[in-house]
Amino acid sequence: MVLIVASFKHPVFSDGFVCRALAGASWKDLKAVIVLNKMDLFSAHDEELKNRIQATYDRERTGYPLFPVSCITGCGTNELLEHIRGMTVVMTGPSGAGKTSLVKYYNPSLDVRIGALNPKTSRGKHTTVAAQLIYLDKNTAVIDTPGLRMFSIDHIPRNDLQFCFPEFADYLDECRFRDCLHLTEPGCAVKSAVENGSISKIRYRKYTDFMNEKKT
Repeated sequence: MVLIVASFKHPVFSDGFVCRALAGASWKDLKAVIVLNKMDLFSAHDEELKNRIQATYDRERTGYPLFPVSCITGCGTNELLEHIRGMTVVMTGPSGAGKTSLVKYYNPSLDVRIGALNPKTSRGKHTTVAAQLIYLDKNTAVIDTPGLRMFSIDHIPRNDLQFCFPEFADYLDECRFRDCLHLTEPGCAVKSAVENGSISKIRYRKYTDFMNEKKT
């Protein structure tokens, strides 16, 4: 299982990183979980952003569980731990998203360094420089990996990227053309699902962004 750790704020939530990481996990047939960290920074002014994130990654549509958590208040951390208990999972996320802080929350005796955000760029600083296997309890472990600026999907063939968006699956056989890539083709069931709200416009936009990247 892959834990994709993204901060709610500081640094701001990145759909691009999350969608790339989800696609990468899907390509390897790995289950993925989205961890929305730093929920202690949530305020009434952030309600729209919170609702937008939850609607975009709704489990009923995408199949991905989303756990809002805070390493400061502890909210959501028990639910997340129960979800991964008894497993070894790998964490990925942008620098500064709080991966190491999350591990430290579960294992306070752990001697790890937690970095601060760069005050000029609001981006995280790399504090984990190599992958580390860390036990949270006797049967549960995480692999903490260095923070990334961008998650690469170069290894996924362009024509197969559509299969890395689980919410497309119910519509792929309904397109007019069997080789439909869901971009400009007429009679595309995926685009119709985007228009009627069954597929998130943000998720579809990221799909088209990735497809366009792979043309260059």
